Amino acid sequence: MNKARGALLWQPVLFRSMATLLFGIITVFFGAPGTLGLCLNFGWYFVVLGLSHYWIVRRLALPRGDAKRLALMGAAALLAVAGVVVFIAVSTVLAAWLGAAALAVMGAAELYAALTSARSQLRSDWLISGVLGLGTGVLLPFFITSGPHGLLGVSGGGALMTGALWLLSALTLRHDTRTPKGK
Repeated sequence: MNKARGALLWQPVLFRSMATLLFGIITVFFGAPGTLGLCLNFGWYFVVLGLSHYWIVRRLALPRGDAKRLALMGAAALLAVAGVVVFIAVSTVLAAWLGAAALAVMGAAELYAALTSARSQLRSDWLISGVLGLGTGVLLPFFITSGPHGLLGVSGGGALMTGALWLLSALTLRHDTRTPKGK
């Protein structure tokens, strides 16, 4: 990836990290969320996460027919739609299953992008984030019986780890694209 593309990429990566960290922090301090609190938080988080993925893929400028582009854009669309449905439906079971599906599909799409991108600066980040997303998605249905607090705890833990990863990635991209002061 060239410097110009990296210079454009750090902003959506930073946006993703901030949204993910904000969601994770909210889950830590939300003592008794209830079904409404769970659905509102899942709803905004999935929509914003889907939008951030869309922004990142647009900045990567992948060709229209590229399989990575299709996988990442499809997963971003699923995240956004899941967010809207969870936001409207206000159901713990639906939030858990839709959230699990959306996070698992996004994790799988990121893993696919990592394994098929030999020269992308996001390769290692996609690999780790994909494993975390897939893991969170797979674990989420097992915590339905623990209610909204347990579901937010599981998803928030994954979000905090992923957010820290993407924050480091954004700062690294920003640093690598700067020109030294003397030039």
